[in-house]
Amino acid sequence: MATKEEVRDAVGTQEDAYAFRINERSVVPIWIQIRKRLVYLISAGKFERGDRLPSVRELSVRLGVNYNTVNKVYQDLERDGYIYTQRGRGTYVSDLKGVKLSAVDEDVEALAIDFVQQALTKGMRSEDIHDLVSEQLILLGGAV
Repeated sequence: MATKEEVRDAVGTQEDAYAFRINERSVVPIWIQIRKRLVYLISAGKFERGDRLPSVRELSVRLGVNYNTVNKVYQDLERDGYIYTQRGRGTYVSDLKGVKLSAVDEDVEALAIDFVQQALTKGMRSEDIHDLVSEQLILLGGAV
């Protein structure tokens, strides 16, 4: 079994995790794109409880988006329990045990909706989407 360090090396550093692009032509608002990505990174364990996130200003510069957009995302994530802020010290990942399950379910559902919309836009048939998801469930050890 791989150590936590080996897994992090394979996944990449926190720096790498923030190397995502904003699709300005997407119908999904920019703040929701950022929120989804951060929720994914936190839920998937790329960031662990207590890991420090970049400041709002730092992330807005990295992503090339307005400060207020990132601030809105952080406020939303804090309200839902994904992160917490210590005044003057920074913003940190919360213990996900404190996150309401309904918030996690809503985020997963939003990701599923986005995935299906993109797949349909690219011309995939519903049967192909279903087969793709089923295949991934099998590969990842889930039940079909």
